[in-house]
Amino acid sequence: GLALLVGAIFVVQREFRSLSVEQVRTAMGAISHHALWMAAGLTVLAYLVLAIYDKLGSIYAGKPASWSRSLMASFCGYALAHNLGFTAVSGAAVRLRFYSAWGSSALEIAKVVGFTSLTFGLGGMALGGLVLVLEPDVLPWFGGHVPRWALQSLAIPLWLIVAAYVVLSRFFRVVRVFGHEVELPGLRMALAQTMLATVDVAVTAAIFYVLLPPAEGLTLIRFIGIYLAAYSLGIVASVPGGLGVFDTAILIGLAPYMGTAEVIGALLVFRLYYYIAPLFISGFLFAG
Repeated sequence: GLALLVGAIFVVQREFRSLSVEQVRTAMGAISHHALWMAAGLTVLAYLVLAIYDKLGSIYAGKPASWSRSLMASFCGYALAHNLGFTAVSGAAVRLRFYSAWGSSALEIAKVVGFTSLTFGLGGMALGGLVLVLEPDVLPWFGGHVPRWALQSLAIPLWLIVAAYVVLSRFFRVVRVFGHEVELPGLRMALAQTMLATVDVAVTAAIFYVLLPPAEGLTLIRFIGIYLAAYSLGIVASVPGGLGVFDTAILIGLAPYMGTAEVIGALLVFRLYYYIAPLFISGFLFAG
């Protein structure tokens, strides 16, 4: 994480050396009202999809929560975790506070946390595999130095992991992991997890995508690949909001398609919609 942060600082200061505030302001002003409303609607949809994570997680834990409680726990948990970093810890702490107040045991809460954490991973691997098959040259440097078929073959292990989880959920109710028994959710729930998470990742990436100016060759699928790589690096770094690390990866990924000012302008609006505004709303809800 520290290495990623240091590298991010180096890249960001290099990119900003020839960039003025006025250029960024102009780029932000060029974003159409239609794009702003589209991004706002997609942000609402993204957080509604995340609420289904918690709903399914509570069903898996054996103590189904109401939709209002699932929405509250999910929105506050994800909004705070996105900004604080250390998602598995900060999001779990918020859920512990809510679900324990609603009468759930520590084991039931742990099941919800484990279920929601795994769900995003399934979606990321399923969608990441699709990106590698359709747009394998999206990977910086590798796209020009590694054969196309070799990059496409990287989708196989990702899909095998997802398939293994679904198959195990179909034929086994309990598996042993590091000496501990883990209850699997069943076939229908495992399929629902995978499809739901795939939609979540695609919708979240689309928030950013609609804010960008049109660029030749930059399809939604290709951008999803760039977004997934940047978001994953942000999680690995455990920096609050992936700050610096996520932004650097996005800058590098979009460099062939548009100028730095356009990327930064869209990035600031994306952070406002998906990170900052939900943080303030969830902060007031959580405090209340």
